[in-house]
Amino acid sequence: MGDLENRRERLFAKMKENSAALLFAGVPKLRSEDESYPFFANRHFFYLSNIEQENSVLLLVKGISEKKVYLFIDDYSELKEKWTGKRLTVEEARKISRIQNIYLTESFESMLSLTLTNKENQYGKIDTLYLDLFPELKIKESYSTQDFEKFINGEYPHIKTIDVYSIITEMRMVKSSEEIGEILTAINGTNNGISQIISELKPGVLEKHLADSFEFYGRKHGFRELAFPTIAAAGKNATCLHYPSQNDVVKESDLVLFDLGYKSNGYSADITRTFPVSGTFTGLAREVYQAVLNCNKAVIEHVRAGMKLSDLQEFARDFLKKECIRIGILKEDEDVVKYYYHNISHHLGLDTHDCANREKPLENGNIITVEPGLYLIDKGIGIRIEDDVLISNGRGESLSKGIAKEIKDIERLFKTRL
Repeated sequence: MGDLENRRERLFAKMKENSAALLFAGVPKLRSEDESYPFFANRHFFYLSNIEQENSVLLLVKGISEKKVYLFIDDYSELKEKWTGKRLTVEEARKISRIQNIYLTESFESMLSLTLTNKENQYGKIDTLYLDLFPELKIKESYSTQDFEKFINGEYPHIKTIDVYSIITEMRMVKSSEEIGEILTAINGTNNGISQIISELKPGVLEKHLADSFEFYGRKHGFRELAFPTIAAAGKNATCLHYPSQNDVVKESDLVLFDLGYKSNGYSADITRTFPVSGTFTGLAREVYQAVLNCNKAVIEHVRAGMKLSDLQEFARDFLKKECIRIGILKEDEDVVKYYYHNISHHLGLDTHDCANREKPLENGNIITVEPGLYLIDKGIGIRIEDDVLISNGRGESLSKGIAKEIKDIERLFKTRL
């Protein structure tokens, strides 16, 4: 059984007998006039179908002795393809999703009615419907799955609706070997993109040139999607966590913080590295960098299955405070929040900040980030070091250990760059 089929089987195992589950890809969101934002299928839907085409629907039906999976897609349209690009044929959708029962969306309502009608059918009498009730999931321009639930409650009063969002979220938190492989591919590609940036990181270059260079390198080497808009922040700009403008010119004395990553088949890398434009760490910047690096390595070594992300945050805050006191930038009675003002970790997967229950203890198969940072606004120093970490055999294993972060290794890279 392949990974996709296994995911659907795992969901079936969590569903009641005589129930059905509906997952919607969603529709593009209008940006202005006749222009829409780029479309990305709802990640829960994609997780179970591998389909990225809008207006698609996944239906899983679990009877007493039978389970069926149906996928509904829009009919092929030669005219629409001329305007918006390639559309899936039924055969292509079958190959991508590994679902045999493919129907056109025009037949969805009648199929749903047959499934949910208050009568015995081939599955028994369906009395429960699982829906993804995430508030922003639109299945028509101004019509959400929550609106759809109201329709179901009115049209089929015998049907009990259950929100499946948290069920699939917990499934997605544990990565299969195939998913781990995709994230590793994204990380390795990101490492190569970082090498390209290092080759171009010189005084006088614009921040946005470096960000654009990373994106172009990825497109050239098969990574069509960024995991998120690249952050390239020089000097004081790096003290803004999601620095947006990237219009400044890089100076010889700057450190430049890069928060970046590619996607591989939908799965994200999320890496942060901070580099000296001069190629050498000096003075206070060197001390602060080493303090952040010490914390990064300590958290990766500390993490265990059974811990919560809040446990890691507490550990990181205490560690960074001691480091700040050690290098003389913080007093005993001061709060480290002055220099460290974000969380140490989040889950990683199909979304860069992947859906997760942050209160659920970590377990084998989780992939999280470890990203301590110190931000000295008055000194114009912002440093963050972020790695992607798999929980394996009860411990943390850095998937991004091949990306240079030791001072000596970074300085060597700058000396040997083309």
